Amino acid sequence: MKLLFLTPWYPDARIKNHGVFVREQAVALGSVHEVVVISAKIDYQNFGLCSYQFTESVFGNVKEYRLVIKRSLPIYNQLNYFFISRKIALKIAKYFQPDVVHGNIGYPGAFWSWLVSNRLRKPLVITEHTFVQNNFRSNVHKQLTLFSLRKANAVIAVSNSLASTIEKYAQVKAQVIPNIVEASRFSIEPFPKGKTAIGFVGGLSSPKHVKGLDTLLRVLSQVKKDFVLHVAGDGALMNEYQTRARELSMFEKCKFYGFVDYERIPSFMNQLHFFVNTSRFETFGISIVEAMASGLPVVCFDNGGPGDFVNSSNGILVENQNEEKLKEAIEWMIDNYEGFNREVIRKVMIEKFSREEFIHKMNLFHKTLIN
Repeated sequence: MKLLFLTPWYPDARIKNHGVFVREQAVALGSVHEVVVISAKIDYQNFGLCSYQFTESVFGNVKEYRLVIKRSLPIYNQLNYFFISRKIALKIAKYFQPDVVHGNIGYPGAFWSWLVSNRLRKPLVITEHTFVQNNFRSNVHKQLTLFSLRKANAVIAVSNSLASTIEKYAQVKAQVIPNIVEASRFSIEPFPKGKTAIGFVGGLSSPKHVKGLDTLLRVLSQVKKDFVLHVAGDGALMNEYQTRARELSMFEKCKFYGFVDYERIPSFMNQLHFFVNTSRFETFGISIVEAMASGLPVVCFDNGGPGDFVNSSNGILVENQNEEKLKEAIEWMIDNYEGFNREVIRKVMIEKFSREEFIHKMNLFHKTLIN
């Protein structure tokens, strides 16, 4: 089978971790099918009415095409994006001859994918990785997102929570197929010596503080135990979070790493005793599963995707945004993290989120789609 992946989120030289989960899915499917990926992004830092850059590469067994379209005039900017990305995708599809168009991300990925699949007259699958309402930046964005989801032959969500959200807004039933976490990248290492090391991973750019580092700093400032918070992530709000840590007399208890490359995440996890996720919402929670792949217990809010896999055998699921309960959970975990069976934590993660399990589910899914 030939699969054409279309996505606005994908790793590149500027942001190596961006949409890495899309690449992992493409590479996994590329082990049993022919897969071509086209990523299309807008370069908001450079202006050009119809200008774009186009590069080719190969990763594993997947052919990759990266399209970067320069920012143009308001409104025209989006039209230009769809015009160029559709044209390039159809040109590649002419030679590749895909059996299925597999779009990613409700906007702009889903609408772009519909434009291509409609012209090719091939089945369209959309995998949504973000809460669908995050695509509703205006009424136009909302209508194009919902239109695309409804026109797709099938929709995939990466968690049950996300599937429910898609059904609520688009009246479309989504198949749940979780992301992949490559367990072979991670290993269980002896806990480090010294103060309890708590880990956090997340982008630090959202003005809405989606990843919840502000909440975590505030809660930890009330925890009267010995610990160090290890923060992996970079972004425009880095200085704001560091300032906030100083204001809370927390800075000496924090270690800010900045951007941590995808390849260095396993060694980051091996410095920890347990992992904390305080996102305000989470469609899946890849960093949580990566921590579990390292045999780490976790503390996280019941904020969406983690509700599918966090339980008493691997951590503590806390009522979303309940700071008092979060404080109690962290204090308990500081005293009890060694009581968890790390091998069991890792084993369950592998059973649920391995490459083999993903391929198996997707193969069954594709058979129902094209038969």
